[in-house]
Amino acid sequence: MKKKVFFIPAATNENLESIHQKIIRLFEKANLENCFEAEEFIAIKTHFGEEGNTTHIPANYFSPLVEKLKNLGAKPFLTDTCVLYASERSDAVKHLHLAEKHGFTIEQTGAPIVIADGLRGSNETTVKISGELFNEVSIATEAIAANAMIVTTHVTGHITSGIGGAIKNIGMGLASRKGKLRQHSSVKPSINSPKCTGCGLCLLWCPEDAITMNGDVAVINSKKCIGCGECLTVCRFDAVQYNWQTSSSDLQKRMTEHALGAIMNKKDKTCFFNFLINITKDCDCFNVKQTPMMNDIGILAAKDPVAIDKASLDLVRRHAGKSLESMSYPSLDPLVQLKHGERIGLGSMDYEIEVVD
Repeated sequence: MKKKVFFIPAATNENLESIHQKIIRLFEKANLENCFEAEEFIAIKTHFGEEGNTTHIPANYFSPLVEKLKNLGAKPFLTDTCVLYASERSDAVKHLHLAEKHGFTIEQTGAPIVIADGLRGSNETTVKISGELFNEVSIATEAIAANAMIVTTHVTGHITSGIGGAIKNIGMGLASRKGKLRQHSSVKPSINSPKCTGCGLCLLWCPEDAITMNGDVAVINSKKCIGCGECLTVCRFDAVQYNWQTSSSDLQKRMTEHALGAIMNKKDKTCFFNFLINITKDCDCFNVKQTPMMNDIGILAAKDPVAIDKASLDLVRRHAGKSLESMSYPSLDPLVQLKHGERIGLGSMDYEIEVVD
């Protein structure tokens, strides 16, 4: 059976009230209320935008979803996780300050924010999956603890996965720090000796005592290292290095298997909104103001992440006359993640569009 994807067109610079009404109509037409119950904790996964980014989903888009959930008696909260690299989103404190700066306040959205992987990105739950690359993945604890989820995704190009879509939003976006490292790197960390100051902070934080001092320089025992990334997070001198050169194809598959783990305990209670608005070459992790590559298309809603991402790619091609990856990173093939998602049971590319008036 074809998966149903609901679509409502939206014009470039459409007014806020119109966008609100369209989000409500999609929610109702797709019968998303059937996914939620009173007293449930509902995670609304989004991206609060990197410092300097202006094309993420605006904070003032979320109140209709929050109000719908509250009317059902549920307890919604907005959520995201910490990132690996030096950023205003690398720990929960800075992340929350940035979100507030971008307008994500309770007064604006109607819901509080919970950073799903904790203060430093290490609050994780191990989820068993039947993947081709992993039999278990590390997912942010509060994402697993939520009873249900709405995933709101700003669709963009992406420098490593070809599309920043729903799969990337939950696969990379709900992985713990350890989970993110397992997607980006196929090897364990090492110390860049010239940058190491010998402060010893990484020794204190290593949970396996895998780091020792050789004179004034830290050394990582790769046999004891579990790849958790604590050392990467606490080092203030950029002395911990990883091999980030995992191929796009391999990363997409790893990311997709983490996406499966992120919703494994709530596949029937997870809904997706893809916003084909302000479609940029790069994702919202870039700390620069980006120019959209094309006019706005609209908003999609579905209960299948593979189907909604495939529909997003098809709509971009139809409206732009060329593929998303050809406008952003032509050497990448975003279908890798969709095909892999089908193989491991994340979803289906076989969909049908229902246009909502």
